[in-house]
Amino acid sequence: MAEHVIFRHDPDHQPQLAFRGVPSGCAGGANTLAEARASYRMCLCERLHVDRRELPPIVEHIEGLVGGMWVRTRVGAVHRDTSSDRMLLQILLTEQTGLHEEVARLAALGAEPVVVLAEPDYVLETLLDQMSTRDALVVAHSDDNGSVGWSVLYGSESSGSHGVPPAMDDEHLRATPVATFTQACTSVGRVVQRRAAADIAS
Repeated sequence: MAEHVIFRHDPDHQPQLAFRGVPSGCAGGANTLAEARASYRMCLCERLHVDRRELPPIVEHIEGLVGGMWVRTRVGAVHRDTSSDRMLLQILLTEQTGLHEEVARLAALGAEPVVVLAEPDYVLETLLDQMSTRDALVVAHSDDNGSVGWSVLYGSESSGSHGVPPAMDDEHLRATPVATFTQACTSVGRVVQRRAAADIAS
């Protein structure tokens, strides 16, 4: 299983970059991405009792405030709507499908929703493996028709998940394409009931 690390950039805080590893739990901060990467990898080496050459595969994500919402994307990913040749983020900022209202609703309930940019054919495993039990991930993708498909993945301890149907974190859910999930669970989402986590050295 790959390790995921989320680098959150907030210029109004010091240090400006905070990082959080999933599932390792490594956390910290730095003022540059290079420093944050070095600090995170040092923490992960200590947590797993290995040297840098023995670290598991690491997937990096970056988060920042865009249009008043926390938005996350995988480092190096490009999300574009093929029908309009516009970037997904451009469409997202002008979209009137209720996504903005859902983000505001979740925030009012005490959650800290994060809009995660994805591709329609990504499998949910790529999202589940970057979630903690307290997360509320608003999964958004281009529907290749100039609009945005979206739904919410809630961690089992997430605020705002009351009354939302559960979904077991099993092989079927993990293999489900993002577009299939958003079409089936439009604006309702699912509370992810996690499998036992892989053993992480403490």
